[in-house]
Amino acid sequence: MRKLFHVGFIVEFVILGVLIAPAKSSTQEESVNRFCAYVVGIPYASDNFTDDEWERFKFCREILGDT
Repeated sequence: MRKLFHVGFIVEFVILGVLIAPAKSSTQEESVNRFCAYVVGIPYASDNFTDDEWERFKFCREILGDT
């Protein structure tokens, strides 16, 4: 079940990564951060999250190419 969960994340992020403009800017970085926080289920700019949620947030940013 856990591997299927990660496959779902990968598929979703690849599709969404194609939809986000490739040019990096502070506005785009903030948009990626907001989106990843939403996907993970944590409030944007919060420091109240679990280690697992942090790892999923970092994974989201990596997939979207905004590391």
